[in-house]
Amino acid sequence: MNMQKNNKMYLLPTALALFVLTLFLPVSKSYALPSFARQTGLTCYNCHTVFQELTPMGRLFKLGGFTDSKGDKSYETFPPLAVGAVMGYTNAPGVNNGISNVDKVNIPSEFNVFYGGRIYDKVGAFVQGTTDGSKAFVDQVDIRYANNQASLAGKPLTYGVTVNNRLSTEDVWNGTPVWGYPYQTSPVAAKPAVGLGNGTIIDGMLDTKVGGIGAYAFWNNLVYLDVSVYRSSRDGITKPLGAGNTVDTVVKGAVPYWRLAVEKQCGDRHSLMIGTFGTVANVYPSGYTDGPTDRYTDIGLDTQYQYITPKHVVSAVAQWIHEKQNLNATYNLDTPGSANLNNTLKSFKAHVNYYYRSGIGTVGGTAGYFRTTGTSDEVLYSGSLNPNAVGKPDSDGFIFEANYLPIPQIKLAIQYIAYNKFDGARSNYDGAGTSASHNNTLYFYTRIMY
Repeated sequence: MNMQKNNKMYLLPTALALFVLTLFLPVSKSYALPSFARQTGLTCYNCHTVFQELTPMGRLFKLGGFTDSKGDKSYETFPPLAVGAVMGYTNAPGVNNGISNVDKVNIPSEFNVFYGGRIYDKVGAFVQGTTDGSKAFVDQVDIRYANNQASLAGKPLTYGVTVNNRLSTEDVWNGTPVWGYPYQTSPVAAKPAVGLGNGTIIDGMLDTKVGGIGAYAFWNNLVYLDVSVYRSSRDGITKPLGAGNTVDTVVKGAVPYWRLAVEKQCGDRHSLMIGTFGTVANVYPSGYTDGPTDRYTDIGLDTQYQYITPKHVVSAVAQWIHEKQNLNATYNLDTPGSANLNNTLKSFKAHVNYYYRSGIGTVGGTAGYFRTTGTSDEVLYSGSLNPNAVGKPDSDGFIFEANYLPIPQIKLAIQYIAYNKFDGARSNYDGAGTSASHNNTLYFYTRIMY
């Protein structure tokens, strides 16, 4: 008993020491994503405000299929490979339901291998493989053919084709779900059953569980249009796009995704985007792969503003999603999985970034707010695996994060999530007297790219 107590006492100092130690890791001149920088000869700050958010130049590079290069050949002399890792320490009463304090230290919590850059001529890719220590899996895939030297009505036109495994992964702004904030959260802290990347169908519920192909165009650096079609990655031609993942959400037939955005740039410093996106998916109830399906219709709105100078970076992003659920299959199961035939689910996220480029690195942070609301359903939201005692999907709270990047490929972060509502209520959400604030989370982490 005393030995266990002593071990727990050393966990926090050990994690913090390792956190600080990353400052002194030997690194060469490479950037996030390092393979992109090696290919183009640019620094990460040409293409990123801070990883993962893109600048206007970064958006054009991605729209061009990741193929711009400082070389004069149709291929890269060395494969555009990169690696990354995340390690962290979590301090939250809700970690692993309070069972294991050892799980608060995750070194690493994930390890990534990337292929990021040109494959040949106008074909390029961003492919991420990940292991979390228990399994390895295909995380993100975005393979493109692009032409960024065309014109339409005398105005520049970039168009392309993409094969990917996440709805909205091909997007170049941070208002669509797959690139939304927060970019990193604790892998062990308690999270709401609905919300924070686990809510509407378009917001993470189909990630890696589908694969598809799409076409996009960006005209006159002003109007962006994207249309894609997906199918389940459980089997068939799209199965490689979900390799290593558990496909527990199975869609029937084709899943369309659309995206329309208008961006206006004012000089070299200001840009503003307003857009919309959506999908319609027919999904089998959990555990089923044939028979009747539920139908989810998602429509989203988003906006992004950026102000970028050599020293100061300000950006603001907001996203709103409305989902209409027709639960025909779930409602009519032998043991009904929902109390209502039709539900709605709505989510809202917004955050503001500020970063300062100094002689000793980049320092700054983010303040964000998230909110999920929806129809009360005492069956759908109060299952045996969900401590929701009030039958509501509601959750909301604030996320604050401070970052320091001594060099572009090392990010040190302190994040705090404060919940106002959790699984439907501010207090006693689980019927055992637990309040939402019990799950407030302090998370220290570092991301290293090479």
